[in-house]
Amino acid sequence: MKRIFLILIMVVLFFASAVAKPSVLKTERDFQREFHRVYFDGKGKLEVPIKYGRIDILTNSYAVEVDRLSKFHEGIGQCLHYAHETGRKPGLAIFVPSPRKKDLKKMKYVKYLCARYGITFWYINDEIRN
Repeated sequence: MKRIFLILIMVVLFFASAVAKPSVLKTERDFQREFHRVYFDGKGKLEVPIKYGRIDILTNSYAVEVDRLSKFHEGIGQCLHYAHETGRKPGLAIFVPSPRKKDLKKMKYVKYLCARYGITFWYINDEIRN
């Protein structure tokens, strides 16, 4: 009887561990793919090569750079370059893997800069929440 009970517990634990777990977004690529899927319904293209670069997400309207908040400087320059090369509107999609209260001030500054230079801004963490 003990043996059957032990086997039953092992089988239950095995199947419980095999159940799909919700994906955890950690890397830039994780955020890029999920943002593309949720916001653009997967209708754009990912990792599109262009002269001197690679566009993270290219849609009919936007050339989007996906970056961490800490890399917003690079992201602004990249999306402007991509927009110039493609004739699409520039877009910057920022993510913060582990948001903290102190990130808010920097995020507001990035939004200001994007508005100043005609760049569409997305905060991915907000866009992909269900």
